[in-house]
Amino acid sequence: MPKGSRNGKGTPGKRTVAPRSMNKPAMMDWALRLLRLLNERKVLNSRIVAEEFDVNIRTAQRYLLYLSDLPCVVVDEEKHTYALTSDYVITDKILNTSEMSLVCALIDYATHIFGKEHSKFLAGLKNRIFRMPDVYQIVKDEAIDMEKVAAVQLAVERHIKAREAISFLYRRSGKRYTVEPCKILYHGGFWYLVAMHDGIVKKFLLDFIEGIRATGRACGEIPESVRKTLSDAQSIWFQDKAPDRVTVEFDANVAHFFERKSIFPRQEIVRKGKDGKIVVSFDVHNDMDFREHIARWMPFFRVLEPARYRDFIRGLATQVATRNEGLTVSSRGAAIVGRVANTRLGTK
Repeated sequence: MPKGSRNGKGTPGKRTVAPRSMNKPAMMDWALRLLRLLNERKVLNSRIVAEEFDVNIRTAQRYLLYLSDLPCVVVDEEKHTYALTSDYVITDKILNTSEMSLVCALIDYATHIFGKEHSKFLAGLKNRIFRMPDVYQIVKDEAIDMEKVAAVQLAVERHIKAREAISFLYRRSGKRYTVEPCKILYHGGFWYLVAMHDGIVKKFLLDFIEGIRATGRACGEIPESVRKTLSDAQSIWFQDKAPDRVTVEFDANVAHFFERKSIFPRQEIVRKGKDGKIVVSFDVHNDMDFREHIARWMPFFRVLEPARYRDFIRGLATQVATRNEGLTVSSRGAAIVGRVANTRLGTK
């Protein structure tokens, strides 16, 4: 049997490396090395990887599997080759804004971790992943600079994996908190720690956390209710309790949006009127959650129920109007103000 082969297989002259399990940082390291090689070679197979990294064929095949789930990699099942996407839409569909933003943030995070040596390659990879045909444009959130959160993020990761309670100073409030960390959450370009504090689910911005200390106390498993809440969340304002159900009527000129896709959490169409208006019900956790979902639809809606959310949105609109009183208004602005004034936000 030739040196370096296994059962007659393998690459002669290459030493064999037995497959072994990897932790996530090691897997990420190998994935980045493979992506760099893929970017250079354009197409990879197990033989190329075995020769380049001095491993046996089986190990090379296992390493290539790390690439198969990435949205930027195309796998040819017949030829057993791996290639980067070029002018094709990722996985034959356009990722939504949150997914695009998260991919961008993860690549930025990798750039910070692996340093300047890999920054040029990662920047090129990022550009390649997001290079779409000229007819498409992806609008994404601008993510916070990873330099501001990387150290805290790594520390929090360790304690979440070890299920250890931690304490830290939260600069935003000037208070020190002792919490049971649950998850790291990315939303709207910012990174958050989701944690249990005094039995309540709370969110903390990572860039406001400093002085993390282990308490020496073990955490229990993350409650199933918290896992479900995180899984269902569509904004950062979620809470670990049953949501409220709101019913809102939308004008005819925006009704088609709600017929074409589900925009709100657990959205249901209650009825459609002959005038083209549509009544929709959906879940919200609190006033701020409701504002996050409904604000972009102003002034094309009326809150039907519950009354407390109708009062909240009327109060919010009044605050905005008051803050802008006395300012110079253009003719176009005056027309808009007139339309808003004629829109009834809380009456049937």
